[in-house]
Amino acid sequence: MAGKDVFRRAKPIIAVMNLISGLMPRFLFTATWPIVELVPWKLGIAIRYLWAKRLAKSCGDNVVFETGVRVTYWEQIELGNNVSIFETCYLDGKGGIRIGDDVSIAHQSSLISFDFDFASYDGPMKYSPMRLKRIEIGNDCMIFSGVRIFGGAQLAGRTVIAANAVVREGTYEPGIYAGMPAEWKKPVGGTENTKFGSAG
Repeated sequence: MAGKDVFRRAKPIIAVMNLISGLMPRFLFTATWPIVELVPWKLGIAIRYLWAKRLAKSCGDNVVFETGVRVTYWEQIELGNNVSIFETCYLDGKGGIRIGDDVSIAHQSSLISFDFDFASYDGPMKYSPMRLKRIEIGNDCMIFSGVRIFGGAQLAGRTVIAANAVVREGTYEPGIYAGMPAEWKKPVGGTENTKFGSAG
């Protein structure tokens, strides 16, 4: 049975649990995420979903966080429906991250929604001014393992990022991308009418 079917059957129970968790202080969920992120099996997935519903700016149905996913600045993160984020990924939401529906992010990928202004600062580089840059991932995207997505990247719906690619700031129309930096390689089916902004 697919995960979304399991979620649909369990949705009434989840709704009750969400109501209960909404009565509890938010800081408790923030403080306990480093523990919750390590809970194994389906129990861990269920618990992490309840925590994400409480912490994220928005969180849709059937959102899966596998073990070891580290998240910061939850309040700037928006998650659509049927999103899967696999083991040991890292999401830094400081500058804002929006993930659309039906998105899969494979293990050990990172989303970093800021960079540093080295050009106009002559002090120690570790103290360079930070620039917040939103990341947007459209609907129906697949991000394979070890990908690095940096602030200002905007992925259209039906975009595929190959393993270990580096996605820099910019707009990425539908297709398959690979490399460091990521470059368009070939199209994917069903994208004739899909442009950035129309699917996510």
